[in-house]
Amino acid sequence: MLSSKNIVYVFGHKNPDTDSTCAALAYAHLKNQLDPRKKYIPAVLGDINSETSFCLEFFNVDKPIKLDNLKPKVADMRLEQVTPVHEQDSILDVVKKIVATEGKTLPVANHRDRLMGVISIVDLLPALITLQQNHLDEMEIPISNLLDVLELSIVQGQLEEDVFKGNVYIFSDLTYYRRISRNGLIICNQHEYGAGFMFSLEPKYIIVAAVEDNTVLNLLPDYKGVIFSSRKNIYELVQAVNLAVPIAKLVKKENLEYYALSEDIEDVKKNMITSKYRSFPVVDEHGKIAGMFSRSNLMDISPKEVILVDHNEKSQSIDGIETNRIVEVIDHHRISDFQTMGPLYYRAEPVGSTNTIICKAYLENNVEIPKAMAGLMLSGILSDTLIFKSPTSTPDDEKMAEFLAGIAGVNILEYGMKMLSRGENLAGIPPRSIITRDMKRFIMGNYKVSVSQVNVGDIEVFHKFYDQVKEELENVCKDYDLDLSVLMLTSLVMGGTELIVAGKERWLAEAAFGLRKGEISVFIKDMFSRKKQVVPKLMSVAHS
Repeated sequence: MLSSKNIVYVFGHKNPDTDSTCAALAYAHLKNQLDPRKKYIPAVLGDINSETSFCLEFFNVDKPIKLDNLKPKVADMRLEQVTPVHEQDSILDVVKKIVATEGKTLPVANHRDRLMGVISIVDLLPALITLQQNHLDEMEIPISNLLDVLELSIVQGQLEEDVFKGNVYIFSDLTYYRRISRNGLIICNQHEYGAGFMFSLEPKYIIVAAVEDNTVLNLLPDYKGVIFSSRKNIYELVQAVNLAVPIAKLVKKENLEYYALSEDIEDVKKNMITSKYRSFPVVDEHGKIAGMFSRSNLMDISPKEVILVDHNEKSQSIDGIETNRIVEVIDHHRISDFQTMGPLYYRAEPVGSTNTIICKAYLENNVEIPKAMAGLMLSGILSDTLIFKSPTSTPDDEKMAEFLAGIAGVNILEYGMKMLSRGENLAGIPPRSIITRDMKRFIMGNYKVSVSQVNVGDIEVFHKFYDQVKEELENVCKDYDLDLSVLMLTSLVMGGTELIVAGKERWLAEAAFGLRKGEISVFIKDMFSRKKQVVPKLMSVAHS
């Protein structure tokens, strides 16, 4: 089974489109063929749109997993691997284990191996102090603890109970007239055992101290109890009885502070500020103990490894990306505010689709392309280039698309139109979803800007709910703290894009696209590309 350190997540930008989703799936498949040491997992950072769903269903490919964030989790820490103790374990056994741990604290598990409490060296101190007082009355000790801690061997008799419940007596302290409690246990030396008087007291158990060879002890067929021997002397045995007591009454169960593997490190740090404890148990999703950690472990966190496809900007990537190790980037966009913790493989080409680059990678590495992967890469290319109508489209995109269509067994124009039409029906979709499902945010000089793009059939049909979308676009500006928000309604049928703008800095769009003052929309013929025809013009105005 692969550990989390051998997993690499492959994903595109937030508000995933067909190019980014198909790129994640196709590139993860390629990496799994090239690098069997690791598991490359394709993922998306949001809900998949109807166009992409059509592609996945058409080529019978499962949806990738959805990631909300990649912030460091408790599971990413180096946990101290400890063996849990149980309530019936002896004080001696637990002390030996605790002194060998870093935090001097151990988790206590129930019979199902689930966390039920903790015990620390501090919790054991009262019990260790009572060793000097030799408390021997009303004991309740598992027989297995006595056998282990007192180093007993059975000389005669059969054990019928799992737990000893009663008083412990030192034979030399008993008088002729004193009676012992039922189920009593007497500790004696060989001479006292040989005298035979103690049998008249009818003890349930007898321990003969300082015995090197059991053959020196005479067996007593009429005695119905159990006779043990031990190499320890009487003083050592009395001390050991208290060390054999189970830890049950010492376990801390109330106000227990523990963490799950799935919890964010950020939340753990906040909670630890007010905690009086130094060490904490960690449990998995089933409540079973996964380890322990202390404050120092917070400095030893293994970053997750990720591959970014179809984006490189932090604002478009997953929350917490700065805490993870980016090992590769495969992209066809501008490079912006991009920093990494170490060297990486970065491949960016001025083509219309990330899937064009990935298809090249398959060919360069002589990896066979399955029909499903060919179909997905073709879908990504056709979607991002709008079947080569976009000005971002290049001869490389067309060449790779023709090659992939042959493997996928589809006609490019027929399949492409069918695919794009699945993304055109906006009836019944909430205006907020229309705006945000393919929304990219940018920092342009001193301004925060978003540009959303939606493929539609007939823009005139869209005008039926135009006012609702316009109002929601203003709300998006406020909710995301944006200066300008632009919505592109792109139509192959109409041969261009209608721009709708909102925000307090609408003048940026007015200057970039020739909108008259007060206008909030304009149709621009032959505009199909956000990357080449919208973002650069806004950037130019914002920096002027």
